[in-house]
Amino acid sequence: MLPVLLLAGWMLALSVPGTASESATLRFLGQTDFVVNESEEAVVRLVVERVGDPVNVTALVLLEGVDTGDFESINAAAFLLSTESSKTIFIAVKDDNLPEADETFTFNLRLQSSSNGVTVGTPSKATITILSNDNAFGIIAFNSTEEVVVDEPRGSSHFVPFTLIREKGTFGTVTVNYEISEGPNPAIEDLSPDRGNITIPVGQAVVHFSILIKDDQIPEDDEVFSVRLTGVAGGALLRSNASSVQLRIRRNDSPLRFSHSVMAVQESAGVIALNVTRGRLTEDGPLIGSDDTEVSVDYMVVSGGGQGSASPDVDFLDLQPVRTVTFPPFVYTASLLFKITDDAVPEIAESFHLVLLEESLRGDAVLVSPNAVLVTIEPNDKPNGVLSISSSAAIQPITINEDLTQRFEGLIVVRNGGSYGAVSANWSISRNSSDPSPVSDDLTPAAGTVRFAAGQVTAVIPLDIVGDDLPEEAEAFLLKLLRNTTTGHVEVDEPMEMVFYIQDSDDVYGLFRFDPAKEQSIQSQPEGRFLSLHFLRDGGTLGNVSLTLTALYIPAGPIDPSTIPGPGSKC
Repeated sequence: MLPVLLLAGWMLALSVPGTASESATLRFLGQTDFVVNESEEAVVRLVVERVGDPVNVTALVLLEGVDTGDFESINAAAFLLSTESSKTIFIAVKDDNLPEADETFTFNLRLQSSSNGVTVGTPSKATITILSNDNAFGIIAFNSTEEVVVDEPRGSSHFVPFTLIREKGTFGTVTVNYEISEGPNPAIEDLSPDRGNITIPVGQAVVHFSILIKDDQIPEDDEVFSVRLTGVAGGALLRSNASSVQLRIRRNDSPLRFSHSVMAVQESAGVIALNVTRGRLTEDGPLIGSDDTEVSVDYMVVSGGGQGSASPDVDFLDLQPVRTVTFPPFVYTASLLFKITDDAVPEIAESFHLVLLEESLRGDAVLVSPNAVLVTIEPNDKPNGVLSISSSAAIQPITINEDLTQRFEGLIVVRNGGSYGAVSANWSISRNSSDPSPVSDDLTPAAGTVRFAAGQVTAVIPLDIVGDDLPEEAEAFLLKLLRNTTTGHVEVDEPMEMVFYIQDSDDVYGLFRFDPAKEQSIQSQPEGRFLSLHFLRDGGTLGNVSLTLTALYIPAGPIDPSTIPGPGSKC
């Protein structure tokens, strides 16, 4: 520390009386405004100048105002001999540990006395500004750097409080910026706000702020974010080792779902299990979300009353005593048991739904897809029916008279079992003989489709019979139902074939009568009397035929007709 002249030494100055009136002026020379840091090395150099007559003079430099203890000495003195025109005074800054804002001090130039005609001129004031020091505006930090662990709220707002402290000084108003980052996903998806600023008023050493934890209802594992102070304005500093805090949101929103969205079962399946899982977004996915608490959800059974809907207590039975699925801690699968009723009633596919009810969720869980399952009882007991040719044809063979029938509607197909829906099957007719001529020579069509409307159980295959004048023997035809041509999920079963006939026509073996062109006579011969008859064979001449005749002799005279037997003939 440089030596300074104490006020006690001022009295040592000598005043030499002159023989004549003299005039001189004291003033500061050079720099009079100083800005310094508070440190042991901070020393201000003030130069006091005398102008005018060369006289001895004592100059005083005095602190204006109250002594705040910021200088080693608040006053200084300089003795200028008549041979000296200037003197340098040193003001030393005291280095303390008190946080202080910028401080400006004024030092005034004074005379010890006004002897020898010396006056104070200008500039006579010097200012010294000591810059803020010892963290006058504070060092900003979190009050604790321990990890903050929170749960995501369920159906309500939840704010996490944080506290900032302002160490050292509290001068001025400062603003601290913060940002949340380093999470597994953007912080704004889980937190609000994800950045911002906090104002700390002058004189305040503690401030609180909060961050909202969002209820996003998304299954998540632990999420760790960093709440970090990124900057400060207003003169304060950040404490680097306490400018960030980790925020952990514990795993939450355990996902509940059905294992499958659809299930098809046979009517004979008996008891089936519909699985509800906890903690997995997919059937084989990893566990996610919370699993250390009990969760539960209600379900409902949905089944319409129309066709295609399975009826509770008729087609299936719910075997649960209550319609609630409960998962104890660390349990990940629950099964809902249903009994499928096996009966002998033909039925089409019938379905019912199970739906998990979101409003009934209890515990830290959310519903994810699929939250409903469609159970379909497959068609059973041949609900669309089985087509076959009417068995009456096997008992009484069908014979069609070509000469008397133009349209025949005696070929009948029956539909046994169920009669749901419209169905059809193709059929064909072929000759059941070696005759190569086309079927259409005798009947049409030779092929077609037999159709059944919903609920219809019999159908006719109509045939148009070709009428001609050609004598023909009986002809056999084969009707077939074609198994692989069905529509509407109908089946075809025995009997699938039948033989029917178009009987002899146009007198194929002939029509016998007496020849009107020739006389029927009795001839007497020497050998005896002979009956001579002449016959005609009209129509067909197929095959060898014979006639059986009966002759009756009627004597002359009256005869009782009732005693005469009727004539007859047979071919």
